[in-house]
Amino acid sequence: MRIVPTVLAVVAVAFGLFSASVAIWGSWWRFSGMPTAEEWSAFFGASALIALGFAWYQIRQVDQSNKALIASNELARRVNIEAVRPRVQVSLEPTRFVQKNRGAPVEGTLHIAVRNIGVSPAHEVRLSVSPPFTSLATFFKPGMMRAHFAEVNEAFDGKVRFRTLNPGNTYIWFLGRVPELFADESGVPRRWEVEAEYMGTASSEPFRETFILDLDVEKRIELPVDPLVRIGKDIEVVGSKLEAIKRVVPQKLTLDDGSAPESRQRNLGSRPSVVRTRRAPTWLRRRR
Repeated sequence: MRIVPTVLAVVAVAFGLFSASVAIWGSWWRFSGMPTAEEWSAFFGASALIALGFAWYQIRQVDQSNKALIASNELARRVNIEAVRPRVQVSLEPTRFVQKNRGAPVEGTLHIAVRNIGVSPAHEVRLSVSPPFTSLATFFKPGMMRAHFAEVNEAFDGKVRFRTLNPGNTYIWFLGRVPELFADESGVPRRWEVEAEYMGTASSEPFRETFILDLDVEKRIELPVDPLVRIGKDIEVVGSKLEAIKRVVPQKLTLDDGSAPESRQRNLGSRPSVVRTRRAPTWLRRRR
């Protein structure tokens, strides 16, 4: 912004010098061969326009530079906030039951999970779900499903249910068993939309997230088996097989009276008829 006053000052100084020259030497521009008054006015007018155009160009450049600097600072601020902000996540979390038989169908449970995967605590957490969570009555004792999902949907009613959600903390609610829930066609919702709003310490504005919980998507997720758990199940199978073999094989072997002499004769017959006396090495013999 200093460019405009500078240009105006230069124009004013030039006009002042011109006026002073007229006062000292007279109207020297009226000499023959010199520009007329109108030509001098046009020259100074053109000079002023050029100076103003240059000033406008410089102002435009400075303005663009300032905008770029502001945008860069805003981007840096957002990056810093993203690095230290809380991050609330709502998802469907399946767990797998590992069967002893390797060819058994995959079975497990499905939970609604709320966790903070960020690096700082989330405050004033509000969760809202549409439509309300529900499941199959076969997974619950008679009359218990309504009470269970009343508690679950109360946590997702749009009010503050978590004053502080610390990093790494996870809260889960039982939704059902799989694959029965995945294959259900009784009218249980297949898709829920969860809105999350919460505050962080690094920003004065609330964070808002939208999560889609879709059963048709979750059923395609592969659930790997922990190798150590798989080995443990295999060892259990081997132990069961050995226990079954142990029950079949008799604990003691008995021989009747008729077979005992023959057995002894076979055993004796297998030995050499002449037993040679083993002599001690010479270095162990005592000298007499």
